[in-house]
Amino acid sequence: MESKSFKKFLEEKSAKIKVERQGQRISWDEEVKRDKYSFTGFLEFAYSNKTSGDYIYLDRSTAFDILDRINWMDRKIKSLSMRIRILFLLLMVSLIAAAWGWLA
Repeated sequence: MESKSFKKFLEEKSAKIKVERQGQRISWDEEVKRDKYSFTGFLEFAYSNKTSGDYIYLDRSTAFDILDRINWMDRKIKSLSMRIRILFLLLMVSLIAAAWGWLA
């Protein structure tokens, strides 16, 4: 049941698109509607200069991949900020020791 409706959707979508074949290469142009309520896929948004709308939808695997990368960046930021604090403290201690030696 679902496959018939999906097949019908694909047939309707492909009927509006002119496909050109040049040797081993196939190309086509698809009309892009640009209005306030249109949606575009994440891959189309990321890799194409023809985005179709203001809203982007993600599939589950892409969303989890993005969350994984955000979590990795968050851990990296925390690690680097801890290193900066330690280096700042070492710098302050060395400046105080140098000032103490200069004054004495």
